[in-house]
Amino acid sequence: MQISALLSLLHLSSPSLPIGAFAYSQGLEGAVELQWVKDEASLKAWLSPLLRSGQANLELPLLKRFYQAWQLNDVNQIEYWQQVLLANRETAELVMEEQKLGQTLHRLLASLNVELDSKACSMSYLPLYAKACVHFNVPLEVAATGWLWSWLENQVTVACKTVPLGQTSAQKVLIEMMPVIEQAIETGLSVSDDNIGLTLPNFAMVSAWHETQYSRLFRS
Repeated sequence: MQISALLSLLHLSSPSLPIGAFAYSQGLEGAVELQWVKDEASLKAWLSPLLRSGQANLELPLLKRFYQAWQLNDVNQIEYWQQVLLANRETAELVMEEQKLGQTLHRLLASLNVELDSKACSMSYLPLYAKACVHFNVPLEVAATGWLWSWLENQVTVACKTVPLGQTSAQKVLIEMMPVIEQAIETGLSVSDDNIGLTLPNFAMVSAWHETQYSRLFRS
């Protein structure tokens, strides 16, 4: 991979990317409120199935399909798989996050002179992330790595603010989740069309409960 593509990936997966991903907890704040996540060990126990079963069975296989569709400029396929993606976002909070981040990423890509289809303004976060990776020549497997690392880093940052988790513990969690990311990528990029999507009941419930949580740091 060229250095320019690597730099583009680092840019896209950086916490400083101005799209507002830091404002969402993806249910983790609710899990902390319920004391399901209260320390380093319980955080790892929470994150591991979200990577192995959640991201590996929804986001990653769809990232692959969005990526390949952008290579062919097949907007109809992109719209189809976006419908599948949003149908698998099981709460209003998760749907809103996907759409809001898509809007801000669209504005950012437009400002960076990335050529976008006229229908891209209604696309959500994941398909536009795939578009950016195709545009900047980031290989698919590397794009998947950047996606998962960005997600994991954001979740650990949420834990630091809500558990609270110390910085050393946070770094230990990141390092110990690296093999899980590798396994998730291997699984996720080989999922067939018929097997995309997997329900994680606890994840869906805490996201729904977070919508009415009395005290929140993160958006809903």
